[in-house]
Amino acid sequence: MMQRLDMRLICLLLPLVIEGCAVDPIVRREPGTYEVFGKKYKVMQDSLGYREIGIASWYGQKFHGNLTANGEIYDMNSISAAHKTLPLPTFVKVTNLENGKSMTLRVNDRGPFYEDRIIDLSLAAAKQLDFEQKGTTAVVVEAIDEMNYPERASEENNGSYYLQTGAFSEKHRALLFLQAIKALISQHGYEFNIRLLESKIDDGSLHKVWIGPIYGELHGYALKDIIEEAGMGKPVKIMVD
Repeated sequence: MMQRLDMRLICLLLPLVIEGCAVDPIVRREPGTYEVFGKKYKVMQDSLGYREIGIASWYGQKFHGNLTANGEIYDMNSISAAHKTLPLPTFVKVTNLENGKSMTLRVNDRGPFYEDRIIDLSLAAAKQLDFEQKGTTAVVVEAIDEMNYPERASEENNGSYYLQTGAFSEKHRALLFLQAIKALISQHGYEFNIRLLESKIDDGSLHKVWIGPIYGELHGYALKDIIEEAGMGKPVKIMVD
């Protein structure tokens, strides 16, 4: 009887033991390197000048809600990507060579761990580049130096600017719009200060929503594209002395 009971306990506990022994396939060896399925990868020191042509794929439901390599929660309905060796995070421009569509996105995860693929996009990004049905496509991936190293851009441009995304006579409408803009650009992996400014006019006040300060033209172009594609107006560039 005791032997049977012990065996039952073992059978009940074995799945828990096995599950508890499961490990992340990414094994970190020393700073700047990691290992997956026995293969060692070395992370680039920087992304300056990076450009590569290859195959892109996408990952979705199986990984939805899991932690990414830099500790964020993967959301297949947001814009993001995984790369084997680019520093995290890195902003890149990805162009689908089969249809000419391109987009800017943020790399925040590791993968894809297939020899013939260079980047893994979220489902939302794959939809924007129009290859979610096919599964893979030929792409050009280019690091956007101006966005990844804004301090260099600020030194070169010697100045900054703002984007005015809306102006409202009613403050509560301006606040709602500010929150919507903040959520939109956050979904695309951007982090910028968004502020509400009040200007006095003849018949009251004007409440303006500004993004910034912004260094470098590429940041501004990317933000404009995101906001306009979402149908939230056309941002206006504001220079401040």
